[in-house]
Amino acid sequence: MNRGIIYAETGIPETPRWFSDSRLTFQMDENSVTQVDYRNPLQTRGSHTIFLQRLWDGFRYYLERNKVIYKLQHNQTKIWPFGIEAQCDFEGSLLKHQIFAVEESIVIQLITPAELPAGLKFDFEFYENFGLIPVDSQDLRYSGGGADRNWQEWEFNKANNLLHGVLEDRYKEHVDEHKKLNINNQDIDHNDDQAPIALHIGISANFPLQFVKRPINTKFILVSDEFLLPSTAYSFVITFASTKAELQERISGLTANVEQLVAKQFNRYQAVIDRAPVLVSPYEELNNFISLAPLYHESCKVTDTPGAIKAKTANYWVWGWDGMTSNYASLYWGDQAFIQEMLQFYEDTADAEFGIGHSFRHDMGLNSISALPSQSMYISLLHQYYMISGDLQEVKERYAFAKRIFKLIKTNEVQGTGFCDGASLFPDFPLFMHETGNDISGLNNTIFYCAARSMEYLAELTGDKETKLSAKTTFANIEKNFLPLFYDEQKNFIVSSIDSKTLERRNSFNSNAVKWENGYCSELLDPISTPSLKFFEENVVCKAGLREIPVWSDAYDKDANQLHCWWPVTGEYYMRLINSQNRPDLIEQWIGWVSYWTKKLTIPEGIPCYIDTDEPELDRWNTSKGMWHGYSMRGWYQAAIHGVVGVGMEAGGLTFYPYAGEEMTLQGLHFRNKILDIEMKGSGPYIEKIEIGGQSLLATNKLPVDLVDGENPVTISVYRVHECLYPVTIQEAYGLDLLNYRYEDGIIRASIQGAGTSRLKLIVSQKPSIRINGVSVEVHYDSAEETATVELEMSLGQVAELEIQ
Repeated sequence: MNRGIIYAETGIPETPRWFSDSRLTFQMDENSVTQVDYRNPLQTRGSHTIFLQRLWDGFRYYLERNKVIYKLQHNQTKIWPFGIEAQCDFEGSLLKHQIFAVEESIVIQLITPAELPAGLKFDFEFYENFGLIPVDSQDLRYSGGGADRNWQEWEFNKANNLLHGVLEDRYKEHVDEHKKLNINNQDIDHNDDQAPIALHIGISANFPLQFVKRPINTKFILVSDEFLLPSTAYSFVITFASTKAELQERISGLTANVEQLVAKQFNRYQAVIDRAPVLVSPYEELNNFISLAPLYHESCKVTDTPGAIKAKTANYWVWGWDGMTSNYASLYWGDQAFIQEMLQFYEDTADAEFGIGHSFRHDMGLNSISALPSQSMYISLLHQYYMISGDLQEVKERYAFAKRIFKLIKTNEVQGTGFCDGASLFPDFPLFMHETGNDISGLNNTIFYCAARSMEYLAELTGDKETKLSAKTTFANIEKNFLPLFYDEQKNFIVSSIDSKTLERRNSFNSNAVKWENGYCSELLDPISTPSLKFFEENVVCKAGLREIPVWSDAYDKDANQLHCWWPVTGEYYMRLINSQNRPDLIEQWIGWVSYWTKKLTIPEGIPCYIDTDEPELDRWNTSKGMWHGYSMRGWYQAAIHGVVGVGMEAGGLTFYPYAGEEMTLQGLHFRNKILDIEMKGSGPYIEKIEIGGQSLLATNKLPVDLVDGENPVTISVYRVHECLYPVTIQEAYGLDLLNYRYEDGIIRASIQGAGTSRLKLIVSQKPSIRINGVSVEVHYDSAEETATVELEMSLGQVAELEIQ
């Protein structure tokens, strides 16, 4: 692997594997295309699988000479998220062949060399029964999804050089057998048009074709009408449209411009490679993962709907929290433009009364509405976008919608606690977690706490004093009530939920009861960090990863699916714990988990922890080869940046998180239109100095924002050590800018600015004296942890002078 591209001397690694771009995905093994999925933009429900290989082969392509068929071998293979490039040696002549998802179509190309054996033709074949009629109600991959399907006869039009097929999906009454168990989201009733939805499929080429139909075990063969010429690119195209006229127009455009369209696709993905960060560390597979994730994430985007992104490269469509959560990753690899589009997308598609969608139909209509607390991820996402981009105008344009969502969530506040009522966002069946419909979920409300902190910051940015006060009141109440109501001192962890009527804790534990959406979460949970890690080690960590539910819980494996798995998107809290408590052993174990799946060239949504093994089995839908789940890859990506590398970004700039780990360099991190190369030198949980632009900064883990300047790339070197060298060190100050920073004779001086509430946290050996503009301020000192905290209230545009000694 190199910069996100996978190379193989021979063959296709990890087959059958999936390839994807936008609405089209296909699966391929060494011989043929084995499955094709297409999300028809007119479809409200029904199966998205169009072709499926069963007994007979799927789409195959060959060389042909004198009626004899030759297989094109895969040598010097290059694997992209959207397809394959390969070479084949035929009688000493080197031909290039490739198959791609381009413009929501499959393009199969053969590129001939200057020296080409005579008499060759290019051949494409498939069996009629490759077209799927979904009938298996017991297999969600191939069930009808609420529609019956009928295929019309395939027809070849010589004049148009086109093989044309049509399927029709007719809707029937849709019954969800799991509906009675699902209380977390609000479904939308649809009166679907009973007229059939047609999908037209066309297969053509940029060269004249002969058509042959085998009458028994019906097979269709398309072969070049003339012998192949040297130094020429021959392309078959398979595409989809809603009408025959649209199909003919699409085919005409594709075949006439196929080389330019393929080049455009390469340029798009190359741009992702060029801007993506590179990790140079002793962990080869982690380095590979950091390069692969941005490319596979790109293949999830729905190109006809800016801001929409599939939940994973294959099988799943567009969902609410799947798209919004864990997007520090997207911002770190420089995809600010897409986050801006995403913010617009969720606003444009929101229900006028109930808010942001949970699940979307293929036509981008809403299937269901998100649980209210999970909608607050939008607020955190808008804040994150501002943190990395500094784009205040976008905040102002999206603020009214963010405020609307915040106020909507607040309508479910319970008894003045700050908590929001509602069933847990995860799992799909919260009844198994003892939830009743009268629930205050830990998962939901840690999400909402992070959003309330972000809402205060955004309200200050926009001058909305009323909402700023409401947000502060909300998060202050959550801080006051969270641990007293949620924390179980016997288990040393928070419960999954409490009863919203009685405020009683449930005897139910789930490791994702904490969903870390931003760094504010530490201010809620720091008091229980040590016992929480103990709970993880004793009840959650296993060979395969992090069990969401301990095996002793009566919910464990209750659904024989989700409830025995690890969901990587929820793993940020664990990474923060093992980093902050200087556990390189557990960090290396986490790297091993990520490395295992990177070697398999897939990133699952849920990792099965049912079997006690460090080599979990791949399944047939969630961990299929080549499938990358969007929020899993983003969750792991930012956990690696924050915990393994030890660098995090927020509205106040960069903060470093040292631990006794290996030296490494992260090249190309994006922040405020700057490219950062960050070197982590030495080893240990403290920082000796930070070097940037010829300056050495002492006694701070937080980088002053005014020093991120100069020509790209900006090089930053962080020197880690095992002992604290200073009587006082700035550990973190989420949302607070440091400017004009100095450390002399044991005294820290700096200018500070921010928006809303910020807590300045220090590493100290004794209680420090802190002054703001020359006036002493109240300091909370924890002698056991040797930390001190001061709360600051900052107004936009205010610059204050800080002195610590």
